[in-house]
Amino acid sequence: MSENYSIWIKPSGYMYNKLQQEIATQAKEYGAPLFEPHVTLLPDIQGDEEQIIATMQQLAQETKKFRINFLNVVQGSSFHKCVYILVAKEQAIMAAGAAAQQAFGKAPADYMPHLSLLYADVDDTARTASQQAAVQRLYGEGSDYKTLLTDNGFVAEAISLWYTPVEDRSLASWKQVAECPLS
Repeated sequence: MSENYSIWIKPSGYMYNKLQQEIATQAKEYGAPLFEPHVTLLPDIQGDEEQIIATMQQLAQETKKFRINFLNVVQGSSFHKCVYILVAKEQAIMAAGAAAQQAFGKAPADYMPHLSLLYADVDDTARTASQQAAVQRLYGEGSDYKTLLTDNGFVAEAISLWYTPVEDRSLASWKQVAECPLS
């Protein structure tokens, strides 16, 4: 497997628990892998782990805490973007994404911040069903209020480095390597 890392922003507390519950429900329903709720700040980082951690620490020191706001639950067409919550492309998240690209010497690229709810290769009917079920469970009318998200976003307080070899679709080898608080 290739040495591949990603920088994630994870929610905490209630938001983490509710999103983890939704991801677990989706994974069970579709026979998909389980993963922690996160917004990927920068994927596909290769190199020496210690150097990547040092660069990430510098990035964290230069990045102030900011709010991530959710838009809506949508479906994509790839394994890692099957069903997800789209994140508003606000100045702070876009600046953090651009700073991460620059820190790791990556060419500026389109950044679409999102929080995945399902990693799977399923047909359009299943994607639509997954999306609609997520909307109902997370935001739905008539649901028990305690089961819903009580906020439509979260404050990014830290970034974490994850070992994420893309060819491992079971995610069994994925693991958190380091975490750094934002300033």
